[in-house]
Amino acid sequence: MKYLVLLCDGMADEKIEALGNRSPMEAANKPCMDYLCARSLAGTVCNVPEGMVPESDTANLAVMSYDPRKYSKGRSPLEAMSIGLTMSETMTAIRCNVVTLSEEEGIDYDERTILDHSADEISTEEADELIKAVEEALGGGDRHFYTGISYRHCLLWANAPTPVDFARPHDHLGQVIGPHLTSDPEQDGYPYYALMRASYDVLNHHPINEARRARGLRPANSIWLWSAGMKPALPSFGEKWGLKASVISAVDLIKGIAICAGMESIDVEGATGNFHTNYKGKADAAIDAFKRGQDYVYIHVEGPDECGHRGELENKVSCIEKIDQEILQPVYEYLLSCKDDFKILVLPDHPTPIRVRTHTSDAVPFFLYSSRAEAEGPAIFSEETAAATGLHLPRGEELMELVTAKESPKALAAARHVPLKLRSSTSFLFDWVELIGVALVTVLLLMTLGVRHSPVIGSSMYPTLIGQPTGASETIYTSTDHYDVLLISGLFYTPEYGDIVIIQTPTNTPEPLVKRVIATEGQHIKIDFETWQIWVNGVLLEENYVNYIKGTPMANHTFTLAGTNAEGIWEGTVPEGKVFVLGDNRNNSQDSRSLGYIDERWIVGRVLIRLSPLDRFGTVD
Repeated sequence: MKYLVLLCDGMADEKIEALGNRSPMEAANKPCMDYLCARSLAGTVCNVPEGMVPESDTANLAVMSYDPRKYSKGRSPLEAMSIGLTMSETMTAIRCNVVTLSEEEGIDYDERTILDHSADEISTEEADELIKAVEEALGGGDRHFYTGISYRHCLLWANAPTPVDFARPHDHLGQVIGPHLTSDPEQDGYPYYALMRASYDVLNHHPINEARRARGLRPANSIWLWSAGMKPALPSFGEKWGLKASVISAVDLIKGIAICAGMESIDVEGATGNFHTNYKGKADAAIDAFKRGQDYVYIHVEGPDECGHRGELENKVSCIEKIDQEILQPVYEYLLSCKDDFKILVLPDHPTPIRVRTHTSDAVPFFLYSSRAEAEGPAIFSEETAAATGLHLPRGEELMELVTAKESPKALAAARHVPLKLRSSTSFLFDWVELIGVALVTVLLLMTLGVRHSPVIGSSMYPTLIGQPTGASETIYTSTDHYDVLLISGLFYTPEYGDIVIIQTPTNTPEPLVKRVIATEGQHIKIDFETWQIWVNGVLLEENYVNYIKGTPMANHTFTLAGTNAEGIWEGTVPEGKVFVLGDNRNNSQDSRSLGYIDERWIVGRVLIRLSPLDRFGTVD
C-alpha cells in the first residue's frame, strides 16, 4: 500500500462575494480533486487544538499524527533544524522575519506601520546579504543570526532572556507596531524589541534595499522576532507507523518536522514556498520517491497560505488549480499505473481566509481516497460539501489512524455513526432496477417518438458529461460504473451552436462520438490556440463549460485544416452541409481539429436529456 498526503496550506477559506458567493475551493477548476472526492470518504477535521495558536507547525504536526499539545515547541526550533543548525539544551530558536515597515520621516520606530510580513517575498539571495549585515552588527557571543529561505530566518540565542508571547507579523498588517511590542526596559521581551529597533538602522538604507526601491519593490528594512522555542524531540515516524516516509516542502518549518521525525526531507529546485513555485517538480519528486520504494509521501504546498496572507484572491484560486493539475493529477495517474493499492489524503492544515489575511482555528475539509475501497463522497471538494457529510474528526492526529486503517470506508464511517453510501450488493440491485427502468422508458420513446439512447464513451466532454473510460489514462475524467446515458433525437434536426450531438463518421471508431457544435455552415470561425479563445462571425464565445489548464495552449498538433498561422491563430469558414465541433475537455478530445468539418449527415441526433445515472437525470447544457 502506498500513501500520498497532499497538504494545501491555508487552502480553506470563506464564501466571497467577488467569487459569486463561493469560496476559492468552490471557484477553482480542480477536476482531479473533485473526481477523487466523489469516490472518497470525506469530512472535516480540526488540526488546531482548542486554546492553541493556529500555526502551521501545530496543524502539520497533527496531520502527521503528533499531538501538538505534547510536541509543539514553537516553529522556530523546527526551522532551525531544517537549515542544519545544531541546538544545545540551553539554546532558544526565534523566527526572524525580514519585514517592510513604513518610512515616514520624523517618527519613532514604535509609530511605524507593518506593511508586509515578507517584504514582497524577498529572494533568499537578497535576504542573505541583509541577515549577514544584521549578524555583523547585532550578533556575536551567545546569539547568532542565520539565513533561511526568502523572508524566513532564524536567531539562535544561548541562555536567552525570557521569551514573551510574541506577536505574529502577518496578523498585524497595516497596523502600527508599537502596541504589539514590548518597549518597556523593565518588562520581559524588551531585549528582543531592542534588537528589532536596532535592525531598522542597519537595514533601512542597506544597498540591497536601495536597489529594491529602485526596482519598485518593498525594502526589507527591519527584522521581526517571534515564535521562540527550545529543542524539539519527536518519536520516529517510521517506527511509529512502519512506513518509509518522505516529505516534500519548500518551507523550513515542514522540513524541520521531517528531520526531527526521522523522515526523508526532499528539496525541489525552484520550490519557493509561495504562489510562484515549481509545482511540477514537486510531483516529479513524489513519483521518484515512490519509485525508490518509499511508502508514504507528504507533499506540502505553501502557496494558498501566502495568497491568503497577501489578500491575493485570484492567485489563491489559480494556486489551487495548479496544485490539482500539476501535482495531484500526475501523481494520481502514476499511482494508478502501478500494481500497488494506494490511498490519497488531500486537505488544508488550517484556513487562511482572504478576509482576515491570517490563520484561523476552524475545522478544514478533507477527503481520503482508497483504490481498494471506493466510496461515494461529495461531487465537489469544498468546505461546505465536506461538512455536509457529517463526518468530523475533533483531532488531527486521528487522520493517520484513518489513513492506515485496514477497515473499509463503510466500517470507518459506521464507527463514527456517519451514513455513507457504498456500492454494496444492495446498491447493485438498485443498479439493475435502474437499468431495467431506463430500458423500458427507452423502448417506449423509440416506439412513439423515434428517439434512441446512447452511452457516453470517453472523456472528451468532461465535465459536462461523464463517459466510460477507453483506457487507464482516462479514468480521471471517466467512470466505469457511473457513466452517462443520453436520450437523443435526429427528427427534423438542424444543427445550432451549443448543441451536444452524437456523431458516427465513416472513419472513426465503432463507438459514437459526443461533441458540441461550435459553428454551422457559412459561419466564420477563428481560434487562438494560446489563449483558448474562439470567435464565430467575429463574436467571442463565452465557453464556461470548457475543461482546460490555465497557461497551457489548446492542443492543435493534430489539426488537419489549413489556415493556422505562426502565432497559433486558425481561421476558416464552415462549408455548406457541415459543422465544426469540439469536445468540452479540449486537450482530451477527438473532434474537428483532427476529423475536419463534420458532415451533417453523420450527426445521429441531438442530446435531449441525460437518462442516467438517476442522480444526474435531466437536461444537459
